[in-house]
Order: sequence, then structure tokens, then C-alpha cells
Amino acid sequence: MKSHGKQKAKKKPEGAYSIPTAEPVVVERSISLGEDRLAYSVETGVLPLRAEDGEAQAGIFYMAYTVASEQPRPLLFSFNGGPGSSSVWLHLGALGPRRACMLPDGSLPAPPYRLEDNPHTWLPFADIVFIDPVGTGFSRPKDTETGKKYWSVEGDIESIGRFIRLFLTRHNRWQSPLFLAGESYGTTRAAGLSNWLLDHGIALNGIILVSSILNFQTADFHVGNDLPYHLFLPTYAATAHFHGKTRHQDKSVTEFLAEVERWVEADYVPALAKGDRISKAERAGLAEAMSGFLGLDAQYLVQSNIRVEISRFCKELLRGENRTVGRLDSRLKGIDLLATAEKPDYDPSMT
Repeated sequence: MKSHGKQKAKKKPEGAYSIPTAEPVVVERSISLGEDRLAYSVETGVLPLRAEDGEAQAGIFYMAYTVASEQPRPLLFSFNGGPGSSSVWLHLGALGPRRACMLPDGSLPAPPYRLEDNPHTWLPFADIVFIDPVGTGFSRPKDTETGKKYWSVEGDIESIGRFIRLFLTRHNRWQSPLFLAGESYGTTRAAGLSNWLLDHGIALNGIILVSSILNFQTADFHVGNDLPYHLFLPTYAATAHFHGKTRHQDKSVTEFLAEVERWVEADYVPALAKGDRISKAERAGLAEAMSGFLGLDAQYLVQSNIRVEISRFCKELLRGENRTVGRLDSRLKGIDLLATAEKPDYDPSMT
């Protein structure tokens, strides 16, 4: 029998999204580089990643900066990390022709916020394409279920690789020297992507790793893994020197760090390797030396088993001032609800 009742509307998949089909937008701009001006074109758009039947599965948003030239200029593909970060940080913080205007210490000025010409842009040396991986920035899958295939190590690599192939074809850039620039997890992505590209006929001229992490043990503060404790210590020392907390403020930061690194290699690494066999006297002597380098109380270091996890350092260094320091940018200070807490409530360099 036929039903004469109203048919239910077909339920849209969770997170359903229509992939944009508009043509890219191109504008001409220029910036001041000292006494000269650099003219460039900037193109923004979305490239679709399609299934074998031609249906768009996702759209990858990009912003491409190019400088007119008779010879093929180097072409640099840039992305940040996370995973889960758009390319905005390298784009408006370091590499792009315009950057967010910040105060000298890296903190935000009072609003309204503005952009300024970036005298350190890499655009004089290479054309730059900033890529937002699927699920970041303005890049979206057609729905949440489809997105899961891109939110994995292999899926992430393949999607960025397919984007690069498509971009090279659409913009006739196969004869350009090709480079990748990745930051944080973007360095991990760049490592895998370089192999994927080579397997698909695209050889790179170079890879730039910014804030590299290729061995995740180096950032895993865990019992039995001492790598991060000695690898992070020179950065702790540089932070303490910046905030005037060391016993070596009479030295330049370059001289100071050279001394710290020598001590880490000669004294600290062998001591950590002893594990529980280290004597009380040796632990106390190491804590005293660390205290001079890091600006932390020697007794605190003894009680920490001469191993300081990064969030504890960020909380402890300026505890006496009721302040914390940033993890991503340790020049910046934060303030917590309670100065007595063990770890910071938030990272001031993320706000």
C-alpha cells in the first residue's frame, strides 16, 4: 500500500557544508621594504578535493602571494601545526608581506588592531602559498563523517599533497623550485609530505622546519624519559635571564646560554642517567647550579628530583610576583586566580 502521509525530509549529514565553487579573487598590492617598494599579487580561494566520481569531498582554503618575474621564482608552501591550526600564525606573524602589529615584547597593543608592512617577509625570495588543512581556517569537509578521513596522519598528508599537485597544475608552476615550510606539527607533516610528493612525481628543493618536532619523545615529560628535561633546560635558562632571575645577569644571553649548554652536557645529562643511584650530595649540588641558571629555589629543585616539567616552570619562575610566563612565548606574563596553584591556568602567549 502507498502511504499518503507526508514524507519526512531527508536528514542532512552532521556538519553538512557546501564546498565553495567561486573563482579565486586576485588583487594587486605593494609594501615598503626600506627605500624600495615590493609589488605583488595576492590570490585567495578554495581548491576542491574530489572523489573518483567527481563529487567535492572537501575544500582547502589558501592565500597565494606572487611577484611578477620573467624567470620561474621559487614557490614555498607554508602551513602551521597543531594539528588543528590554520596557517594564520606564519602568515600574519612571520612570513607574509603584512603582519599583525604587536608591541616590542610580543604582546597585543590596545584595540583597534591593525596590520603593518612586514620588513622580514620571505616574499622577496619566494612566492608563498599559505595552506589551511581541512578543518582549519576556512577549509571544510563536505560533512563531519567525511572529515574523519582527513583528520589522521595519512589523510592529512594526502590532502595537502593533492592540494599542492592541483595548485601546481592550475597555476602552471611545475617548473618552479619547490619548498615546504612547516611549523610545530607542521614539521612532522612536512617530513611525511615530502615522501608523499616524491612518490607522486614532485621533487622538493628544500624543507624549512620551524619549531621542529620530529621525535615526540623530546616533548613527553614522563617518568623514565629524561630527554625533555635536559633539552628544555637551556630555554628555561634563557627565559629566566630575560626576566632577570638568574645569578648570571652580568653576562650576555649568548655567553650565558653557552655556559648553560656546556653544563647540561657535562654534568646534568650524566646525572639524570644515574636515576635513583644519584647521591643526596650530588643532587643538592646540581640543584644549586640549576638554581643559579633558572632562578628557581634550590630546595624546590631537590624536591622536584632535579626535573622540571614545562608547565611547572612557567608557574614557578615568577610565583613571587603572582605572575606566570608563557609557554609558546616566555617573554609574556600571565596572572592566575591563585598564585598557589601548581600549573598556570592558561598560556598568556595564546591569548
